[in-house]
Amino acid sequence: MLAINVQFLRKYPMILGLLLCTFLCPGCADPAQRFGRTWYIDGAGNWGFGAFGVPNGLKERGYKGAVTNHRWSLTFNPALDQTLRFIAKESGRQLGKEITRYLRENPNADANVIALSAGTGVGIWAIENVSPPYKVKNYVMTGSSLSSRYDLRKALGNMKGKIVCYYTSSDPVLDGPVRALGTIDGTFDDSAGLVGLKGPGADSPKVVNIGRTSHFARIGWTGGHADCVTEQFVRGEIYKYIVGGNSSRTADPTRSSDSATIHRAIVATQPLLAETFTESGEPVARPR
Repeated sequence: MLAINVQFLRKYPMILGLLLCTFLCPGCADPAQRFGRTWYIDGAGNWGFGAFGVPNGLKERGYKGAVTNHRWSLTFNPALDQTLRFIAKESGRQLGKEITRYLRENPNADANVIALSAGTGVGIWAIENVSPPYKVKNYVMTGSSLSSRYDLRKALGNMKGKIVCYYTSSDPVLDGPVRALGTIDGTFDDSAGLVGLKGPGADSPKVVNIGRTSHFARIGWTGGHADCVTEQFVRGEIYKYIVGGNSSRTADPTRSSDSATIHRAIVATQPLLAETFTESGEPVARPR
């Protein structure tokens, strides 16, 4: 049945777009939008990594704009989302339209994007689909399963700020299942979240690669796949690309939080993803 549905959606991409708009896009405008808007895009499966940490971390630093959790998975299965790439691409196209519409209606506001893992593919395709003259301010990529050699030039043309890529060679998901399944854009080379962005356009001053160092451990980045979207890390590091000089609060970046507890509970499921597939990408049968 799933194979039939996939073939149907491939044949009728307009139906896929309608599904994404109807079920995955937010329905009501947030009055905070007039101060700016940041889209957060979770990874494959949309399991909730960063759903609390990103908005809470930004709020702690005085961000007055709206934070939208862009849900793009139609399967809620990480392996399917990572390999049925047309879902991510179509969601990116729809999000590009949404960002364009927002900037048209709020000409004095900034639009930013933060994404995790496969969501970084959705984010890059969204930025590529923003219509001129509108531009995204900053794009922050964490645990990116986009190819490190992806051509950034089209996206950079729709940016007025920076593309920031946090990377670490110790990421267990990117160095495990993603190597077997392929990157979100369909290659089998290193993910950007392992080695940084190195493709065409990566030499632009608008591209910033930030590798993990011991300094980041104090704010929660110890090499885990979703460490960079915890409230602690957003509050201590990522906020500066979103809040900028408009921050009105001082926060302790090392302080833990309730959302960090929720994040740890979700992270406890990470090994399941690594254990679900063999090195060849075949699913592992589990006892029921």
